[in-house]
Amino acid sequence: MHPLAIIIVLSILIGAVLVFSPLSVRDMIASFPLFQAVVQTQGEAGVEEPRANIFRSIESGRVWFPQVAVDAGQNIPEVTVLDLAMDILDPNIVYAGTEGAGLYKSVNNGQNWDKLFDRNKVLAANATVYRMAQDPNNAENIYIAAFQNKYGVFLKSTDGGLSFAQTYISQLENYPLRALAIHPVLGNILYIGTAQGGVFVSRDYGETWEVLKWLTGKISDIVINPENPSEMYVVTSDRGLFRSVDGGQTWDSLARQLSRVTASNNIIAFRMDPADSRVLYLAVANGLVVSENRGTTWRFVDLLIPPRQLPVDAIALSPQNRNTIYVGVGALLYISEDAGVNWSVQKFNTQKRINIITVDYRDEQNIFMGMKNPQRQSSL
Repeated sequence: MHPLAIIIVLSILIGAVLVFSPLSVRDMIASFPLFQAVVQTQGEAGVEEPRANIFRSIESGRVWFPQVAVDAGQNIPEVTVLDLAMDILDPNIVYAGTEGAGLYKSVNNGQNWDKLFDRNKVLAANATVYRMAQDPNNAENIYIAAFQNKYGVFLKSTDGGLSFAQTYISQLENYPLRALAIHPVLGNILYIGTAQGGVFVSRDYGETWEVLKWLTGKISDIVINPENPSEMYVVTSDRGLFRSVDGGQTWDSLARQLSRVTASNNIIAFRMDPADSRVLYLAVANGLVVSENRGTTWRFVDLLIPPRQLPVDAIALSPQNRNTIYVGVGALLYISEDAGVNWSVQKFNTQKRINIITVDYRDEQNIFMGMKNPQRQSSL
């Protein structure tokens, strides 16, 4: 058949489908997961940008798409997203810890999500999941720092999240467990930080725990230097930053050094440069500060933030390019590609605030962002 005749026949067939099909062109496009986010952001059926709580970019943060579908017609509840973690083996698997809605898992890079229901019924459906971590040597070992049934708890799974066991619970009610870190080399060693100020260590994959140190302040994060695991940092939400250089046996407060640039002891986020462990970033109430000598001295990063948008809520650094920095302030996303000298700004059409930014360590163009509802934030 002549090529022109083939084109004419195909045109007639496509035209007939478009005329007689009950689906619109937009509906047809939306039936393909790859294009669902594009359709939804334009404000029709599905999740609109103001309602979305998880976004994904595959272009280094230049373009974003809502990623919250559970299945047809359903989405992740509009809750605060506290953690977004990439699976250590499968780049398609992502975990989302939420405030009051438990733990979600996606096996297709965030296009669809499934809520993890614990076979042992240890992980509560309404748990607040602050942190999730995986054993670097065994992806089936999953650990959670959470708050449920009025207590802070540590939960562990040895079957990839199908079932959980509880091996730590806070002594008092209303003290959540927010901080969790795993040794970058030795998967059997884990650390947790409690809201009562305790730094605990486990040397048997989270089965048993011992106290390393009691610090003043509500611990919100623990960060271990991957180049030198004996160097650790503890972030508190009310007493500033602490550092240990002997694996957590002794700790020094960096409050005096920080006081030279900010009067606030409320540290919202902490990040260590993956390419240079001497470089530390802190999000504080009045801006973004950086140290280039492990916290000895600090300075403000030149970032023009409208005062009404403060505080800085989230920080992320590219694992592949140390000059690329992402900063979330309210609904504004700042991106620098030259180590903070120049910035571009994006504004999201939402009343929510950017709460966490996670860059895929395998592909810096693949980024996930979680939002929070300030009016619903817990005071715990």
